[in-house]
Amino acid sequence: MRVALSGISMLSTLAAAQQQYPSTEHALCPCGHTVNATGWEDGWALFTEFFESDFLHAHDLKDDDDDTWIPQAYNVTPGDGRGTYGKASLVENVVTNPIESVYDWSGPGVNGEDPGLQLWVRKDLVDVDGGKAVPMAEIVSARDDILYGSFRIGMKTTAVAGTCGAFFFYKNDSNEIDMEFLSSHQQPLSNHGLVNLVIQSPESADVGYVQPGSNDFDNHSMSFAPSEMYHEYRFDWLPDRVDFYADSKWMSTIRTNVPKSPGAIHVSHWSNGNPGWSAGPPVKDAVMTISYIKAYFNSSNPEATAKSLEICQPRELPNSTCYIPNQWYPPDPMGIEGNATGHTHFFTVDIEKTSPDPPPRPPVSTPDVVPSAAAIGRPLSLEVFAVYLVTLVMVVVMGECRHDVPLVVYSLLG
Repeated sequence: MRVALSGISMLSTLAAAQQQYPSTEHALCPCGHTVNATGWEDGWALFTEFFESDFLHAHDLKDDDDDTWIPQAYNVTPGDGRGTYGKASLVENVVTNPIESVYDWSGPGVNGEDPGLQLWVRKDLVDVDGGKAVPMAEIVSARDDILYGSFRIGMKTTAVAGTCGAFFFYKNDSNEIDMEFLSSHQQPLSNHGLVNLVIQSPESADVGYVQPGSNDFDNHSMSFAPSEMYHEYRFDWLPDRVDFYADSKWMSTIRTNVPKSPGAIHVSHWSNGNPGWSAGPPVKDAVMTISYIKAYFNSSNPEATAKSLEICQPRELPNSTCYIPNQWYPPDPMGIEGNATGHTHFFTVDIEKTSPDPPPRPPVSTPDVVPSAAAIGRPLSLEVFAVYLVTLVMVVVMGECRHDVPLVVYSLLG
């Protein structure tokens, strides 16, 4: 069970990167953001909500109910966690380690080591009800009304064996989308890595795990070791499927047991000694470092939908949406080119780089089915967007929030 601490430290990042949505005076994308690499078979998807967190410049923890991320404090017993040990999620294991200058995007953090938000798994066990537990770290988005979207994280995993790093959507144990990295299964010396791409189902929740080889589990091989440098991991959640990417290169699509309910985004780094999964505990303290998280999504909350409509209505329809740039190279802030590679696009910061025009066709690693030529680079038409606005008005007036409404544009462009 995940329990958020009430009235305790919450993460704060640069003010510009923490806005739930830019003000109408400065919003260059007032009607939302589009993803065309998502819709290989069915066209574009449009998402009206977003938040972006720049952890390379996050300096402090503070009590602020408006912050985007909530560090978690909870205990899981060995029995409940199906591990040799339990799990003890501690707020003090969530540590900011920013680059010293806000003008730099490269170099070590102020505490040394890799810059960004650190999630620590500790080697020394602690006592919990029912036995011993491994100290770990987890953050959860304050927004729990997330329903479909494109979610990206810049991250460097640990090279210390015996932990599991996870980036995931979570409603409950049977409505979950996971990207999980088991440090014991990585092979850094061979420049090879593995990621477990998982959708939890009611069946898997009953037994406590997803059966490898099932349609909602993909133990996917990568051509790099995730502990060697920062990479961007991404999943695009649509009503009929979830598409997974690494550095914007498509890896896999899962179409079974796709969640249909709203929830929150989580990032965790944990161990419970289970030899079949996390293994561990680690022989020394292990850290997973996050440089950014970017979420572009639709809301299940009618009030949020109404707010998006209010922001969008005064604007002229052409060029009122912006595409989300692909991250074709590892977003690594270390090395001689760190200032270039570590500086990724933020809509809330890089105003001069924001473009309403569609992106070029991706150069490599596309799914087996590619879009027709007519679908590639097609701008959002006035007619389609008008239908979208009318539908939003109907939703607000009727006082409903239908789960399929936010994807009207997605379905019409297919």
